[in-house]
Amino acid sequence: MKDNEKKKASSDINEVAKGLSMVLQIGINMIVPVALCLFIGYRLDKWLGTKYLMIIFLFLGIAAGIRSVYVLTKSFYAKDLEKEKEAQKYFDELYAEHKKNASDNADKH
Repeated sequence: MKDNEKKKASSDINEVAKGLSMVLQIGINMIVPVALCLFIGYRLDKWLGTKYLMIIFLFLGIAAGIRSVYVLTKSFYAKDLEKEKEAQKYFDELYAEHKKNASDNADKH
């Protein structure tokens, strides 16, 4: 295998590992707040003799999990978003240059 092929294979493995890591982190970041809030709500219901705190804490746990996943994925995709913006800028400049050349050619004829 050539060095370039080894680097590409290594890069592909790193991307797969990053993706797997992200999936696991998302799962953990969603399950833990929900489970913790359910537990707290259950214990409070048992202690206070109520029947509604577990439901309230369930919704709080879901909200906390969604927020946690949002924060995690936002930082994970920030690099990709920056690369995408750079690529879009390049293609916009290329299109503008092509349009200018086309109009220059039309003026010559």
